[in-house]
Amino acid sequence: MHRAIKLILKMALWCSISLSLILFSIKILAYMKATPGEKMWNENNTCYAITYIPNYKPFGGVGRILHLFSNQSFFVVYDNTGKKIKSSAWYFWQYQFSDLVAPEWSGIDFLYPSDSGFSGWTLSECKK
Repeated sequence: MHRAIKLILKMALWCSISLSLILFSIKILAYMKATPGEKMWNENNTCYAITYIPNYKPFGGVGRILHLFSNQSFFVVYDNTGKKIKSSAWYFWQYQFSDLVAPEWSGIDFLYPSDSGFSGWTLSECKK
């Protein structure tokens, strides 16, 4: 009896870990296949930000369910040569969206809407 319980617990743990890895892999692929929005330049034209919408459609029903529990969008800031400076893609603890409030620049600060109001970064790379 004791062995059967241990076996069942080990199988449940293995299934949970496997499912988590599969869902995380789908999330990574959806972010890699994200649809970019238009470039939003700062006032000095030294940096720009792009809003990306993760693409869960290729993953069918599992993708639709995962989309329900994921960020609506994420934000990436680049310098004027196209080098990535900052990304909010892996901020899982923060719900990010772009349909109600637009992200914005304020000097060298990039602000994007999140569940806590506005989040963002001060980017010294974006000075003149």
